Amino acid sequence: MITDINTKDTKLIWKIAFPFILGSLWQPVIGILNTYVAGHLENENFLASLAYGNSIIHPFYWIFGSVGMAITGFTSQKKGLNEKNKILKILNTSITFMIIASIIIIIFQSSLWNLYSYIYDQNPIIENLTKDYYSISILGIAPQLIIVSSSSWFLGIKKPKKIFQIWSVLGISHILSIYIFTYHYDLKLTGIAYSTVISQWLTLVFLIFQVVITLKDLKIKFFIGFLSKLEILFLGKSFLNLFVRTFMLQSIYIVGTYVSTNLGSTILATYGLFLQMISVSYLTIDGPTLGSSPLIGESFAEKNIYRLKKIYKNAFLSGIMTALLFSLIFLIFGNHLINALTDIESVRMESYKYIYLVGFLPILSAWSFQLDGAFSGMLKTKEMRDTMIISAIVYFIAIFSITNFWGNYGVWIAYLFFALTRGISLNYHMNKILNKIQINE
Repeated sequence: MITDINTKDTKLIWKIAFPFILGSLWQPVIGILNTYVAGHLENENFLASLAYGNSIIHPFYWIFGSVGMAITGFTSQKKGLNEKNKILKILNTSITFMIIASIIIIIFQSSLWNLYSYIYDQNPIIENLTKDYYSISILGIAPQLIIVSSSSWFLGIKKPKKIFQIWSVLGISHILSIYIFTYHYDLKLTGIAYSTVISQWLTLVFLIFQVVITLKDLKIKFFIGFLSKLEILFLGKSFLNLFVRTFMLQSIYIVGTYVSTNLGSTILATYGLFLQMISVSYLTIDGPTLGSSPLIGESFAEKNIYRLKKIYKNAFLSGIMTALLFSLIFLIFGNHLINALTDIESVRMESYKYIYLVGFLPILSAWSFQLDGAFSGMLKTKEMRDTMIISAIVYFIAIFSITNFWGNYGVWIAYLFFALTRGISLNYHMNKILNKIQINE
C-alpha cells in the first residue's frame, strides 16, 4: 500500500475534498449553533426537545440524501464516458424524485408525529415543545433534499466549489435568521425552527442560479428530459439499496434516542450534544472519502482499476490521519468542548463520563467511511446495503444487552461495535471485488 501513496493523487483528492469539507461543515456548524442556543435556555427540556425533534426530521435528510451516493457515482461514470446529456438527465431525475418524496412526507406528517409520540412517550413539557418545533421544521424538507441531491450531482462533475458556495449561503443565512428569531424575538425553540426553514428556502433559490451557470460552463443546453426507463430502473435499484442502507443507519440513531429517552431527559440532552460533536468529525473525515468517490467512479467507468486502487489508498491515508486528529481533540479537549456547548451543570457532569468513549469513534469509523466512498463511486450499492444491515444488527444486540448492565455507557460502547463491524464487513467485500476484476495498467 505504501508504494501507491503519492503526493500527486493526494493533492488531487484534497483539491475536491477541501472545498467539499468546508461546505459540508456548515451542516454540523448549524447543528452545533442550534445546540448552543437550546443549551443556554432555561433548562435541559429545550435541549432534549431539540434532540427529540431532530431524531424525527433528520433521518429523512440522511435517508433520502443517501441516494446522493448513487447520484455522485452515476454522474461521475457518465462524465468519464463524456455523456453530457446524461449528466443533465441525472440531475432532472434526482430532483424530481426528491420533490415526490417531500410531498409524501408532508402529506403524512401528522401520522408520523403520532407514531413517534406513541413510541417515545415523552413527558408533556418536552412533547409540546417538540411538536411546535417539528410542525415548523418539516416545511423545509423539500428544499433540503433538493440541496443535498444537487450537491451530490455537483460532486459527480467535480465542482466542489459550487457545493461550498451553496452550503455557505445556507449556513450564513441560518446564523442571521437564528439571531433575529431567538435573540431579538426570543422565540426559543420555534425560533430555531423558523431559522432553519427560511435558510433552506433561500438556499434553494441560490442553488437554481448555480445550476444554470454550471450548465453554461459545461456547454450543456438545458432541457426537460429524464433518464431512460432502463437507466431509471438501474438507478432506482441503487436508490433502493442506499435507502435501506441509510434507513438502517438512521435506525441506529433513532434507537439510541429511544434508549437515551428511557434513561432520562439529562441523558437525552447529553446524547444530542454528542451527536453534534460527532457529526463535525464525521463530515470532515468524509471529505477525502467523497473527494475520491468521483475519481473512483471515473476510473471504474474507464476500466482503469490500477488508478482506482491508487486513488482509494491515498484517500484512505488522508481519512485515517483526519480521524486520528479528531480522536485526539475529543480525548484531550472533550470537557472544554462540552462546556462550550452548554452551561447546564447536570448535562455537563453527565457528558464528562462518556467523552473518552466518544473519542474513539472517529478513528474506528474512518475505515468504513473510505470504503463507502469507493463503493458509491463504483455503484456497488448492494454490498453497502448488506454490510449496513449486519452492522446494525450487531449494534441493536449490543445496545440492548450492555445498557442493561452499564446504563448509558452501553449506548456508546454499542456505537464502537457498530463502527468496527462496518469496517470489517466492507473490507471483506472490497477484497472480493478486487480479486474478481482484472487490473488494467
